[in-house]
Amino acid sequence: MTDAQQEIESAIAEAERLRRTLRRGKGRQVSGDDERSIVRATVLTWFKTHRPLVVNVLNENLLKDIDNEYRNSLAATDKASLRTRHLDCLKRIKGQLAKLQSEHVVGLSIAPSTQQSTSDLSPQFSPLVTDPTMQKILANRWNECVKCVNAEAPLAATVMMGGLLEALLLARINQLSDKKPVFNAKSAPKDRQTGKASNLALWGLRDFIAVSHELQWISPTTRDVGNVMRDYRNYIHPQKEHSHGISISADDAKTLWEVAKSVARQVLKP
Repeated sequence: MTDAQQEIESAIAEAERLRRTLRRGKGRQVSGDDERSIVRATVLTWFKTHRPLVVNVLNENLLKDIDNEYRNSLAATDKASLRTRHLDCLKRIKGQLAKLQSEHVVGLSIAPSTQQSTSDLSPQFSPLVTDPTMQKILANRWNECVKCVNAEAPLAATVMMGGLLEALLLARINQLSDKKPVFNAKSAPKDRQTGKASNLALWGLRDFIAVSHELQWISPTTRDVGNVMRDYRNYIHPQKEHSHGISISADDAKTLWEVAKSVARQVLKP
């Protein structure tokens, strides 16, 4: 879990804890100094502790509604205010924080240092693939990813990225003269009947990423966000996107593209 994710989780927990505390109060109004001090402390913790780390990875405009709710909560402590006013405000804060988590899971799951834009120029695939035709195909796929990201077609971009990474990770495996470490990896998918590693043709992006990390071809960060990419590719099915209520934004695609490029460059290292 990244710092930004942890800060949002903490903010949600604090909002819920404050709600429970205020519910235990007997008066219709929050008027005592103790209760009002707890509210102020919770609000200031958001602005001074949690928010700065979230802004490191997400655009400040995305926090506007959340900030306003916290300010409303703080303003209500200037004088005695209805208890229900505080409780409703905290309920909205929790809901908006949860929404922020679900709608921006990609950006929140990546450390700030990995989000800096890198070159979109297609690399040389010759270290992995000797066939000139396949090298051209991979370069074309790479360039198509760039076009989809720049055209703000995030779902198409994510699907293209996943296919490109599968091809590169498979090429890295096929390059090995001894593939035993791959098939003996703990994370390699197993055939249910034989208990042995499945044929490579049956592997998915999840399997390639897991084994590549186990063999130390890719870093833990790229593994974790690569798994997010794997999940987002599933939203190519409209019903799944509808039932889960999650969609891929243009910003998500840009972030995933940085991760995809990072994975590709790590895999291309000799």
